[in-house]
Amino acid sequence: MDESLTGSDSQAPEVLAAYEEMAARFDSVDPRDQATYMYSKMRSDYALMDWVDARDKDILNVGCSFPVDELHYARTIRRWTSVDISHESLRAAAAIVNRELHPTLASKFSFQYGDASALPFPDGSFDLAVCMSTIDHLPTPEARQRAINEMARTTRPGGHVIITVPNRWCLPYAAGVRKMTRDGTLHYGFVYLFSPVELRDMGLKAGLQPVRFASSIAPPEVGLALYPAYIRWPSKAVFAVLGLLGYVGRRVGYAFVKPTARPAA
Repeated sequence: MDESLTGSDSQAPEVLAAYEEMAARFDSVDPRDQATYMYSKMRSDYALMDWVDARDKDILNVGCSFPVDELHYARTIRRWTSVDISHESLRAAAAIVNRELHPTLASKFSFQYGDASALPFPDGSFDLAVCMSTIDHLPTPEARQRAINEMARTTRPGGHVIITVPNRWCLPYAAGVRKMTRDGTLHYGFVYLFSPVELRDMGLKAGLQPVRFASSIAPPEVGLALYPAYIRWPSKAVFAVLGLLGYVGRRVGYAFVKPTARPAA
């Protein structure tokens, strides 16, 4: 997580406490064992990462819990910097990376304290900035917008920003979140549910251009060109419907591109 510890509107103390508690259990609770969670990441987070092509890039990861993303992309990225406000999460994530990866791969990663709303990096430091289910834990609209602005600022012109969030339009999930909020049993203490349109508009406000949408509900990636027409066209129709249903998937996200500066007249 990435909220400030200074009492600003980017702070959510209950979220930080939950992350600190969770980090203490990283050795016994591994999200890679949760098939539903991993499927959701594959169809949203990793679909966007693969579409922009993360190979050989300098990557900023805003929000570091269990380092599932770091381990997944270790072979292909050039450099990966994870920031978080939870010192315990950073310590535990670094320990797992160093334990599970060969030293050559582990050396690609750094884990650094940082506030998503005021990232400690110069402008244009990274080829790709990613934020996977993190800004939804920031408690105010201003903090969430600043986090996206900061990702845009620290990304090089022509680079990409990927953000995934829980979806307000997934009505069963939204109802469950409201109930857990009322009961005080919500995982991570606080979560804000976005709509896909809201996330897209926040990226535009930060000066980014949306180039790809992804959802945990998505059509399969099947090449249909060699199939006979009586299979190909019904399949395309079904896949089109699944594509529309993506807007009510539990996890949704966008890949944005940071426009290159126009040459001076």
